[in-house]
Amino acid sequence: MLLRYLFALFLPLAIVNQSYGEDLKLKEFYKMSPNIQTIKQMCPWRSTNAQGTIRLMQVEDKGAHRLYVQWLRQGIAGTETMPISTIGIEEINDDHYYRFDLPEGRLMAGACSVETIMEDILDERRFRLTLYLLGPGKYEYNIARLLDGGS
Repeated sequence: MLLRYLFALFLPLAIVNQSYGEDLKLKEFYKMSPNIQTIKQMCPWRSTNAQGTIRLMQVEDKGAHRLYVQWLRQGIAGTETMPISTIGIEEINDDHYYRFDLPEGRLMAGACSVETIMEDILDERRFRLTLYLLGPGKYEYNIARLLDGGS
């Protein structure tokens, strides 16, 4: 009988705690920028002391797209996955107005290769962006202008 009363007493507390935890996670979503258009997880990465996943984020700003890369570290000993590095790709985010689709990543030896076609929204020139995402916070890039189509 006592067990039944204890169960009845603690059950609402368990429900409240679960609801409170869900509310905290929901509040995190409210903090996210409404300018985030697409988020895509792709290649795994690994270093000598950690491993995780690479995530691309496409953000819209004044009609143009901006690209951010985030390296997520897998949780250790039951901890949550956490971002350990987040960077903007300066070569396309600063002083340019491109639109592009988020590509799929291709795992290569030592890097995640990402390639997409970008279009300048001011003069409609097209470019091929190739990113090589290395360790956390590190990347190499190549931007090649594509020839205009004939008419």
